[in-house]
Amino acid sequence: QEECNVQPCPVDCVLGMWSGWSSCSAKCGGGVRSRSRHIKVPTRHGGEPCGRTEETESCNLQSCNRNCVLGRWGHWSTCNKGCGGGHRMRERLVKKPAIGMGRCPAPTHRSRRRFRRCNMIPCWRLATQQGRMLECKSKVDLVMAVDSSGSLGQYGWAQSKKLAEALVKAFSQVKEADIKIALLEFSSRRKTKWITHFADGTTDKDVKGMKWFRSGTATDQALGMAQGELVNGRPDATAVVLVITDGKPSSTARTLAASKKLQKQAKVVWLPIGRRAPVKLINRMAANPKRDHVVRFYDFRLLTNKRLINRVIGSSCPILK
Repeated sequence: QEECNVQPCPVDCVLGMWSGWSSCSAKCGGGVRSRSRHIKVPTRHGGEPCGRTEETESCNLQSCNRNCVLGRWGHWSTCNKGCGGGHRMRERLVKKPAIGMGRCPAPTHRSRRRFRRCNMIPCWRLATQQGRMLECKSKVDLVMAVDSSGSLGQYGWAQSKKLAEALVKAFSQVKEADIKIALLEFSSRRKTKWITHFADGTTDKDVKGMKWFRSGTATDQALGMAQGELVNGRPDATAVVLVITDGKPSSTARTLAASKKLQKQAKVVWLPIGRRAPVKLINRMAANPKRDHVVRFYDFRLLTNKRLINRVIGSSCPILK
């Protein structure tokens, strides 16, 4: 007898299962991902060698520049005016944001926001009886900001108070309506104050008691205070801010920013009064469509004009009696 085949037996390599692919190294423009597997039994004594234990492949080859993707059109809103030609609005939200140098239409672009005319009947026709004021039947939280700056002059201030009195009376005359009014008198930063809040039950007597501040025009501060008051408003009420003003704001930049911020929370209706009112600036600040958010009084004598006052009521109240 003699020994034979005394050399060790060959052992083939045994590999485990492939792992899952790693995340891509780039979100766009071409990246790399990899996967691996471990060696369960290494090659020995000339056995079958191991295959690859790592693999890579390209991923996310699409361009880094991609335009946004818009969702479907939403439902039409209710009409924003009770008379005088208002608008209903619908919007499209961004479903997928733009990437890199991709483009996306502005929120106000026609591809994302559209308007439809509504309630075309003139406000004066609703006031069928001569001298009759329109009556609001909506649930409204109304902030009325009244300019008390020196540029008004004694007559302009007296007429402004008459306009504010008429509006408070008009919004308070319907017993079944659920309207809360907060009255703010603004001038310089040191001379801007609340006359009443939503919880105070504002009446025309509160307007009559206002004293002329005869100072600057801190419109931005007034808008910020109005936004703060609306925090105490009712979630199911229509939020409206009326701004009665004749003068250029002390700070144009701050007023533009405050107006843009307030418009996210309430409908802001501007009432530029007198010939020196900053109409161009107000049109910049007003939301679109401009005619739904600006009612101009060209002369102080017109501040008691019932037809114009009815236009203000129609612009502020979605449902009229």
